[in-house]
Amino acid sequence: MDKKHNYTNHGKSSKRLWITFLFFCIITTGFMQAANKVFAQATVTASFKNATLSEILWEIQRQTDFTFVYSTNDVKQIKVQNLNVNNEKIANVLDKCLMNSGLTYSVHNGVIAIKQIEEKESAVPQQKTTLTGTVLDETGEPIIGANILVKGTTNGTTTDLDGHFSLDVDRIPATLIISYIGYGKQEIKATAGKILKVVMAPDNNVMEEVVVTGYGTFKKSAYAGSASTVKADKMKDIPAVSFKDLLQGNAPGVQFSSSSGQPGASSSLNIRGMGSFNASNSPLYVIDGIPMRSGSINTMSSDAGLDIMSTINSSDIENITIIKDAAAASLYGSRAANGVVLITTKKGKSGKPQISFKADWGSSDFAMDYRPVMGGEERREYIYNGLVAGALRDGNSHDEAIAYANENIDDYAPVPWCGYVDWDDIMFKKGNHQTYEASISGGTDKFKYYSSISYLKQEGIAINSGLERISGRLNVDYQATDKLKLGANMLFATVNQDVYGEGTSYTSPFYSSRNAVVPSDTPYNEDGSWNRDFIRNGDRNPLLSATYDYQREYVNRAFNTIYGEYEFIKNLKFKSTFSYDYTNTKGKDWSDPRTSNGEDVNGGMSKKFYEYKKMVWANQLSYKFNIANDHHFDALVGYEIDDQYRDYLSGYATNFATADKDEISNGMKTESVGGSSTRTRMVSYLTRVNYDYKNKYYLGGSFRTDGSSRLHKDSRWGSFWSVSAAWRMRLKRNS
Repeated sequence: MDKKHNYTNHGKSSKRLWITFLFFCIITTGFMQAANKVFAQATVTASFKNATLSEILWEIQRQTDFTFVYSTNDVKQIKVQNLNVNNEKIANVLDKCLMNSGLTYSVHNGVIAIKQIEEKESAVPQQKTTLTGTVLDETGEPIIGANILVKGTTNGTTTDLDGHFSLDVDRIPATLIISYIGYGKQEIKATAGKILKVVMAPDNNVMEEVVVTGYGTFKKSAYAGSASTVKADKMKDIPAVSFKDLLQGNAPGVQFSSSSGQPGASSSLNIRGMGSFNASNSPLYVIDGIPMRSGSINTMSSDAGLDIMSTINSSDIENITIIKDAAAASLYGSRAANGVVLITTKKGKSGKPQISFKADWGSSDFAMDYRPVMGGEERREYIYNGLVAGALRDGNSHDEAIAYANENIDDYAPVPWCGYVDWDDIMFKKGNHQTYEASISGGTDKFKYYSSISYLKQEGIAINSGLERISGRLNVDYQATDKLKLGANMLFATVNQDVYGEGTSYTSPFYSSRNAVVPSDTPYNEDGSWNRDFIRNGDRNPLLSATYDYQREYVNRAFNTIYGEYEFIKNLKFKSTFSYDYTNTKGKDWSDPRTSNGEDVNGGMSKKFYEYKKMVWANQLSYKFNIANDHHFDALVGYEIDDQYRDYLSGYATNFATADKDEISNGMKTESVGGSSTRTRMVSYLTRVNYDYKNKYYLGGSFRTDGSSRLHKDSRWGSFWSVSAAWRMRLKRNS
């Protein structure tokens, strides 16, 4: 009875234990299901940029009832570049934060554990895997220089000339980030043994052409004026020696002309034809927002001149914008009556330093046989027949005419001691050029830089013609604070130019070889001395003059600009720019006493100095704002001062004791000394307003008033204004 009672009590106790156990299991399961349900339904709202993973986990923990556990060493190196979520589920947020980080998570009883992904492969951790692939553009052509980077690391490479790349990685699978200017960035998950093929898609926001007006940058579709833009991708493969080479054939409505083919010669750029018969037709050049001097800066009198644009290395140019209509004059005043050429130089971009070296060589020659002349034998026969015909016309018999021709032919077309001379071989040669350039660019989000140095040597097709230039550039942009931005653009260049005589000079290569010397004339006598007795040219030996006479220009230029920009509130910016352009040109013209040009005065040296200083101080206040998302406004007001100073000095001396000492101080007779200096100033006020409705209807207006010290005080102010409108008939809408 006791045993049965004990057994009964034991059974009841066991049953109670089982019931309790089942109850706790049910409760625990319920709590787990409830916790999982809470996890599945809980949402988070957060916005982070370049934040650590631990910062984001703390924010999620603050907004929810979950607790995070993790190893500090696992998460301290994980960065989240951009996270912007609004009422998004925790699971989605964690998936975004942990993507390609090597970490995963698990949820248990309201606790979220962050841990490393367990490796399923038994590979040795230190073993590297090589990933290979090809990067193509949308047309299937290889992209050269595309950047490939392993996400979350600094391990990367670039594609070669065929678009191929090879990269060693520590862990598989790896996420690669592929990027290239003008194309959207792509993230590709790579595994071992698979050759990647990446097709890049153009980034429409990046590729859309912009118009840089000097007083703002606009999308071309939103610019109501008339402008042409030549972008860097059109210029990068042009073997340009001069600035004009970049524009020829790339800008509609723009024509180049030059009175000389000498290296560095001044050229004329006409936009939409000629604007004046008497005044200059040259446009206004603006570099990085600063109006600069244009045209020739030579000191000596020559048909070639020396273009100031020859001081600029064309490889430093990022893009060129040409404003063609009345909007140009309203923005820049009377200086822009013939249009404006806006030049933007290259800037640095965030990322690793990009170092480049470029060298090119080329040659030049006559495009066609310029005004062909008779050869020596052909000319002798032609003149001989003319002598015979002349004698017959005068009534002589045939035998008498032949005798007359034989007697006089050597006076007009003798056979020289060395054979007939081809003066083209003496006065002309194949032109050539060689260019060497090195540049480095890069930076961070706050500091960007671009620096270059270049050397150019160009020889023309005529002897004594050439150009040599050394130039250096430094462009720097610094984001000092969230509101303050500073920058500087600096250029230094030194240019030397050799010039030959042009026009109708008897020693000019072109004129003399076509009109003065003949194949029977020799540059040297049989004894090796200089020939000073020419059939038609007297004592004027073109080769002798080319050997001893010279005309040279020497230019030193420093063009420096600094600026500061402060943003008071979003899109309300004040920018102040100060620029100083210093150009010093020296010219020397030597007529040697051994030549026909200098023997009458026993040698003559003309020396001229020209100093040019230009200071520009510009202040602009701009504001961009929207009303009701459909009305977009862009307004600007500005104040500018343009101060210019010119100083000129010249001297001419003759009667030199020796031809080897050609400094002007060695001339015993001072023929002339002269000089002058001028200073001018212009003050300007300007305003510009642009408006568009839904990016479809555009209206723009600008007004400028200039006051110049060159004019009388009663009439020194002039005003310029313009109004423009546009309708975008087709507008691509985002689906």
